[in-house]
Amino acid sequence: MKHSLELFEQPIPAMRAPTAEDGKTIAALAQRAEQEVVGELLGALAEVGDFGETSIIAELNGEVVGAVLAYVLPYDPQTLFIWQVTVAEGEEGKGLASLMLGQLMRRDACADVTRVQTAIPSSDEHAWTLFRRFAHWQRTRMDIQPFVTQALKPHRRHENDNLVTIHLHSEARQAV
Repeated sequence: MKHSLELFEQPIPAMRAPTAEDGKTIAALAQRAEQEVVGELLGALAEVGDFGETSIIAELNGEVVGAVLAYVLPYDPQTLFIWQVTVAEGEEGKGLASLMLGQLMRRDACADVTRVQTAIPSSDEHAWTLFRRFAHWQRTRMDIQPFVTQALKPHRRHENDNLVTIHLHSEARQAV
């Protein structure tokens, strides 16, 4: 029971849209999470600033401690693709990723979104847990299909990335 109460004692992070100035910070956060190549790409994308309305930054005491970078697919405006979820070391297991995802889904930019998609490596238990929880909140299941297979990733032949689709229900969306 003590563990549950400790969650309520955590400071509440400020949530905001990323700005072009956040690019390097987001990249560094992803790199600390051992996602160097992804971190560099995320930093470049965040600097462009096109994803501000569909992405979110969490700050504690003025320091970026988490980010969800996403965009509405240009060829499918009802689908929000979650490109990256990253949380600072020391903030894992506190529900920050879930909080950011829930806040993001409440934004006006996501009002017409009926599906959330993401790519999850087969071995990424944190991402699987996050999106299973999100699907549960949506009262639905995850549709999973191969996305990037071993043949396309010679440096990571031991795993596949899976395309995960979660269909949103309007009444469940309000509860996130």
